[in-house]
Amino acid sequence: MQLKLPLRQKKALEEFTRRLKSGFPDASVFLFGSLARGDWLEDSDVDVLVVTDRLSGLKPWEKSAKLRAYAPRDVAFDIIVLTRDEFREKRSLYEPLVEVS
Repeated sequence: MQLKLPLRQKKALEEFTRRLKSGFPDASVFLFGSLARGDWLEDSDVDVLVVTDRLSGLKPWEKSAKLRAYAPRDVAFDIIVLTRDEFREKRSLYEPLVEVS
């Protein structure tokens, strides 16, 4: 990842990704929103799109709530979870996307 991000958000994103991959090693993590576009503010939240098929039986808010446990508490996260099929269909809605892992 070659983006210039605020240090707090960068560290929080790295921590989230590390924690998430320990529980969901098959997941792909993408950054979207202001941090991906480069027009962030110092207090911008971290918008992440997680692609995994392991939570496919849950409602969207349930998926996000489950993965919120992996996010550090000192930075706001907006977490969207899609299956691989949903990602192929809806990817353009979240662009630009930056692959984190």
